[in-house]
Amino acid sequence: MRLLLLLFSISFTLAGQDIFTFEKSKKYGDYLLKSGQFELASKEYERLVYLSPNNDTLKTNLLKAYRLSNQTSLGIEKLSVLYNDKTKVPFSTALEFSKLQMQNQSWQQAKDFWNKNESFSSDDKVLLNVTSDIFNNDFKSARTTISLISNQENELGIGYKSILEKEVHKKSPGLAAIMSALVPGTGKAYSNNWKDGIVSLFFTAGMAFQSYRSFNKYGTNNHRGWIYGGIGLGFYLGNIYGSVKSTKDYNRKKINALQHEASALFNTYY
Repeated sequence: MRLLLLLFSISFTLAGQDIFTFEKSKKYGDYLLKSGQFELASKEYERLVYLSPNNDTLKTNLLKAYRLSNQTSLGIEKLSVLYNDKTKVPFSTALEFSKLQMQNQSWQQAKDFWNKNESFSSDDKVLLNVTSDIFNNDFKSARTTISLISNQENELGIGYKSILEKEVHKKSPGLAAIMSALVPGTGKAYSNNWKDGIVSLFFTAGMAFQSYRSFNKYGTNNHRGWIYGGIGLGFYLGNIYGSVKSTKDYNRKKINALQHEASALFNTYY
């Protein structure tokens, strides 16, 4: 009888120690994650998930630690180990996995995942698809998709609509080329590159004037007029090309700024 009581006491004590160790490890993993020690946190959460394989919060934190430590591929591969059916992955874990896919720029795989996942609402799927389109520079698709959202008062939806309205007002490289062909430098000024525009205008006009002056004074057989004219023509053509490039650079910077704004909105909402 005493032996049975002793064995029961030892088993109870060990069980208590296991619980204490698990809770202590969980707190330590949370501490590592909050303090920015993401790679160490991922190691700790791997052990915790092994000890408690049905704990969805631990699985979410594990994927988050993978993402923040730039172990993107490992995190993406891990989901198949954590869940047999990806359509049944709970919301928080599914969202974290979606962020891993987006960080990896696996846009189509991300869309396939969240469109099939049952934990996302229809509006969540719309917003996630719009997010993917914006970062994939497919603004036409984003405008079509955002119109499908059912809650017109959704905060992220309103923010995305504002971004898409700003994207419409891009500069036209073709118009910039025409403007610079008619009046050198105006195409660059059109893309807010006023300094280069003024330089192009005065340099091209200066070369044209020097060429005209030389021809008028020495005749068309004099080499000076042709030299000035050749330099002016080269600069004139370069001014047209530069206007197109300047406009494209302007549009690219604008899109980058809009994507940065979208990222801030997404991270605040989700």
